[in-house]
Amino acid sequence: MKNLIGLTIEGKKITNKTSSEPWPGDFNCYNNKITSIEGAPSSVGGNFYCYNNQLTSLEGAPVSVGGDFSCSDNKLTSLEGAPSSVAGDFYCNHNLISLEGAPASVGGYFYCSHNNLTSLEGAPASVGGYFGCNHNKLTSLEGAPSSVGGDFVCSYNQLTSLTGIHKILKQMNGTFYAHGNPLKSNVICLLLVKGCKEVQLDNEQVMEIMNRHLKRPVGHLRVLECQSEMLDADLGEWAEL
Repeated sequence: MKNLIGLTIEGKKITNKTSSEPWPGDFNCYNNKITSIEGAPSSVGGNFYCYNNQLTSLEGAPVSVGGDFSCSDNKLTSLEGAPSSVAGDFYCNHNLISLEGAPASVGGYFYCSHNNLTSLEGAPASVGGYFGCNHNKLTSLEGAPSSVGGDFVCSYNQLTSLTGIHKILKQMNGTFYAHGNPLKSNVICLLLVKGCKEVQLDNEQVMEIMNRHLKRPVGHLRVLECQSEMLDADLGEWAEL
């Protein structure tokens, strides 16, 4: 049994007679083998950590978290019941097959790497920092956030093309990482993503050409010039929009 100032984690549940009241600081119930977080505070001012338990649902989680939220290393398959607002980082690594239920926006980083995701549908629309969906089973980036405040990492998935990525990911602020994917076409669309400063790919020739053109002013001219260079290098599929 672990006591948390007015709450009790006993057996596999949280007992809290004041769950409707805000919790001003951090709330830690990790490493307790609990199967439910029903009874958790309705809002937490600091971090909320419920990782490394036996949760199959996030029902009962706080509606809002003022710091980080981590539900990694549980038995979750989706994020149904997750907080609607997380000001800090959001960690959900392990067994997920769906991001349905994720917050609409996350103020910090969003880590959904090392899961079994085949789709990003349900992901936050806006992420203030880094977005990591690496080491999954993605064949498309449909559903990804439209705005990312840091790097975008989709390495080690099953992506073969980045067709229309500029219509999905409209702005970011950093490097687009796509190592470990069987990519073979349409990466040039990244030149139309505002704030994409660099790309990291397995194909070093394509990567070198792309990164040279990413240093030029944003616009369709740099896309046309990059396409021309790729066509001259017999990299036609990579140059398709």
